[in-house]
Amino acid sequence: MISRRFKHKDFLIFNQEFAVLIKSGLPIIAALDTIIENAEESKLIEIIEKIRLDVFEGQSVTQAFAKHPYLFTKFYLACLKAGEKSGDIPSALLRYIEYSKKTALIRQKVISASIYPIILTAVSMFTLMFLLIYVVPSLTGTFTEGNTSIPVMTAVLINLSEVLKSGFFYIIAAFICICGAFSYYNKTDTGKMFTDRLKLNLPFLGNIFLNYSVSKLARTMATVLQSGIHLVETVKISSDILNNAFLNEKLDNVVKQIEQGASLSDALLHVDLFPNMAIRMIAAGEGSGALEPVLNEVAEFYENDVDAKLSILTSAIEPALMVLMGLIIGFIVLAMYMPIFQLASTVG
Repeated sequence: MISRRFKHKDFLIFNQEFAVLIKSGLPIIAALDTIIENAEESKLIEIIEKIRLDVFEGQSVTQAFAKHPYLFTKFYLACLKAGEKSGDIPSALLRYIEYSKKTALIRQKVISASIYPIILTAVSMFTLMFLLIYVVPSLTGTFTEGNTSIPVMTAVLINLSEVLKSGFFYIIAAFICICGAFSYYNKTDTGKMFTDRLKLNLPFLGNIFLNYSVSKLARTMATVLQSGIHLVETVKISSDILNNAFLNEKLDNVVKQIEQGASLSDALLHVDLFPNMAIRMIAAGEGSGALEPVLNEVAEFYENDVDAKLSILTSAIEPALMVLMGLIIGFIVLAMYMPIFQLASTVG
């Protein structure tokens, strides 16, 4: 994937300029020189300068770009190689740019939909901790000074507050250790396989993860096939884009099935993971000889489905959290006032 030392936007601008300059009739080296001369100094420009030197020394464009795999993915190189082979590099680059914009749009929707629930949950948790650690002890301190009996609800609240207050730093330390251990485990092959499979099996969220992966896979395959790459190689390149070990393993089986003579739809059906709707659409595309446009339709269908489900999720989280926080705060208020009610009834 693209290096974090420069923005994805800068990478797309470079490709846009590169495509336009070549399309206008400039040779590859002249086009790269123009980009280098007009751009500000950056890590991306340093790499472009190296690419320009390699091309000047006689290497092909694809070979020069392939020396920097941390920046140029297999998918990008496949598009570039197809364009170089057909003699139409600008069209290949423009296809890649269009693909990147569409995938970036759906990715941005997923990120935007995730931020609001995370912030809302964090604020709710902070409010709850503040109440239990600072507010509750100050209000219930008078209840524990005397020897009078207190209601069970109040006793539970006081004990919980004392545990949180006395062991707050231990709880934070334990939480950090658990997160660190999980992060380390997730970096192992076994851990990544487990977490990636778990994501797909989550109620409701698992369906969103799967449909997002299907849309991304279909969009990538359509773009690679349009570049003239063979179906087997297309599936291999597209699987790298997903960044999901469990799905990658399934797609490895799909590749084996295709190599043995199966169609793409039959191979996907055999692994028993992808939605039946997507498989039926792909089968129709294979039957009519229009697999590329059908894959784009599959991508559009599941992108819209993900967008709709995310809207439902974000709409449901806010009232659900408000109800939950209302119940918790209601419990706290009732537990704090129970001794007062008990004292009033005794006096009466």
